[in-house]
Amino acid sequence: MLHGFYFQGNDNLRIGTISSDSYALDSQGHRYSLDISEYSSDTLDIVLANNQGVSSGTVTYFFWFSTSLADAGYVAPTTSDNGTNLVVFNWAPVQWDEAANQDHYTLKVLTPYVLPAGVDPRSHVEQNGLVLTETFMNQEYLIDYQRGAGDRLLLVFHKNNPGNLYHMQTKFYLPAGRFELSSGTTPPVTPQPSPSKESWSDKLWKALPFAGGGIVLIVAFYFIVMGKHRSMVAAHRGLDEVRWENLNWTPPKLILSNFRVPGKVCTDLTPLEAAFYLEIPFKQIVSAMVQSLVAEGYLKVIYTTPVLHARVLKMPNRAELDPYECQLLEAFKDDGELSQAELEALMNLAVENIQKKAWDCDIKATQEHYRGQIGEFQKAERLQAEQQQGRQVDEYDQWYWWYHNRHPFFMNRYSYGWNPWFYDTVVPVDTDHLLKGHIDTGLALNFSVCHDACHSACHSACHSACHSACHSACHSACVSGHSH
Repeated sequence: MLHGFYFQGNDNLRIGTISSDSYALDSQGHRYSLDISEYSSDTLDIVLANNQGVSSGTVTYFFWFSTSLADAGYVAPTTSDNGTNLVVFNWAPVQWDEAANQDHYTLKVLTPYVLPAGVDPRSHVEQNGLVLTETFMNQEYLIDYQRGAGDRLLLVFHKNNPGNLYHMQTKFYLPAGRFELSSGTTPPVTPQPSPSKESWSDKLWKALPFAGGGIVLIVAFYFIVMGKHRSMVAAHRGLDEVRWENLNWTPPKLILSNFRVPGKVCTDLTPLEAAFYLEIPFKQIVSAMVQSLVAEGYLKVIYTTPVLHARVLKMPNRAELDPYECQLLEAFKDDGELSQAELEALMNLAVENIQKKAWDCDIKATQEHYRGQIGEFQKAERLQAEQQQGRQVDEYDQWYWWYHNRHPFFMNRYSYGWNPWFYDTVVPVDTDHLLKGHIDTGLALNFSVCHDACHSACHSACHSACHSACHSACHSACVSGHSH
């Protein structure tokens, strides 16, 4: 049973005020308050509040504290070979002594430098040579530059599979600008290496809009905790913006034809297709699927940063699951991750199937039909669970209750015991919704689909005994369906 861990090994760094909103999350999305106390002068005892414990799965701890890197000697003034005044950052976060399964170690440093509006952080840093790093930094870490809080430059250093007791030494140099370091600042605790010999003109540094103040640190890492395994676990932050891992891809939009029959309802959408039709974002649909597959024992999430990584525990009989659920499991099966091609294939499958079924249906009428079904499904039981859990639910939550609890092969009932949207921030796609308009001719439907559309439209029009209407309807359906 996991309760907590000891946090120590900060060397000269002195821990100040500890944040009162620290917390922990387990792999089922349950949130726990933390009790943090001083065990010794350099050690914190961090445990789940109220003597709570977790017997299986993973737990991620989020906690913050104030400190002074300058007083500890890890941030100090220095001078380059050409006389330019710089500030050196020379520090390593703690080493974890039960970290054989640690997937990654990530350090974020929020600098005082304010990025100009509209510039790309990476390009701006590289074009202006704003950050100098030691050679080993480029060899050892993945490095990214982002726009942080207050438009300040955020540096990200990332190490995959660091191993036990990994020493994440970090050294880089910034222009001194208006860093407010007192004259009595402790000198660096290790000898200062010379910065790389690049062109650093005084004119450039005078132009840099540095704000007074210091540097803010965010240490992010993820550590697997198995049941009955006392491990040292700590906070992780979502890294979906990091370029070396991000999928630069926006999924296709579902665009429906204007050739719709007023009041006609498409009644044969699957629950997942209904989610698309109700304009629930794709990344939340994927998160809901992952959470249900985890709850039913098909899938196990190993870690969530910098990307979602999961292991397939069992492959079902295809008759047991929705085609989209099967395709999602297949996507995880090969390498444990969702690639650009796999996400695109999943989205395209949904788009094509919905267009086949609902190409001429009334969008609003169909949406109201499914909202009605969802709202009435196990209504009394759902409202009772909402009251017991103190939950304020929205349309998405109601859809998930309907999707999971009406599934013929899901055995573990959902009663707000986990968060279906827990993984949406690590599904690397932009939010997307249904769009209303002419059918997307970029999506080439096959001939049989087009024939069905033509036949249906033509048959309906011919019953009105109007040849011209029949011709017009048939032509419209074929053109909209990208026939050839």
